[in-house]
Amino acid sequence: MYMVETEFLFGLRTSDKWHEQVMKILSLFREGKIEALRSCTSAFLEVGIVLQAHGIRAEQIEDILFLMKQKFIEFNVGEAELNSDDILRLYELLRAYDVEFFDAMQAAVALGRNAILVTNDKIFTMLGVKTISFNELIRNATREREPRTSHSQKNQSQTTE
Repeated sequence: MYMVETEFLFGLRTSDKWHEQVMKILSLFREGKIEALRSCTSAFLEVGIVLQAHGIRAEQIEDILFLMKQKFIEFNVGEAELNSDDILRLYELLRAYDVEFFDAMQAAVALGRNAILVTNDKIFTMLGVKTISFNELIRNATREREPRTSHSQKNQSQTTE
């Protein structure tokens, strides 16, 4: 399963530097070329806090989060909700590493679900999370699949030659 974090949510904005890649990933997911894409509930919380810290009013933040959620609904992206095991894992990570709270939280959720975090942020690999960059996920999903030849087909063609 692939899980997206805050960077991906901000990439939904047309002005964001990752917007093109985010929309491509969503399209590939819709086409079935990417399996099991989920968002982290904690990412929505982080977006809200970041926007609030930048002086955005609560009603604007609510509208922004609503639009982000609507975009995920439109593309049928599931949501990984927080649970008490995530919170325990979060504090284990905070105790063991000098990292930001929300980085540890996103890592805790991904680790708890054995998910691959879709991110361009290198901090997560230090926390033991499997990651894939936006561009790498797009490359993997769009790579042409070579037709496979089964062993019996191979053996058959060798015996008829």
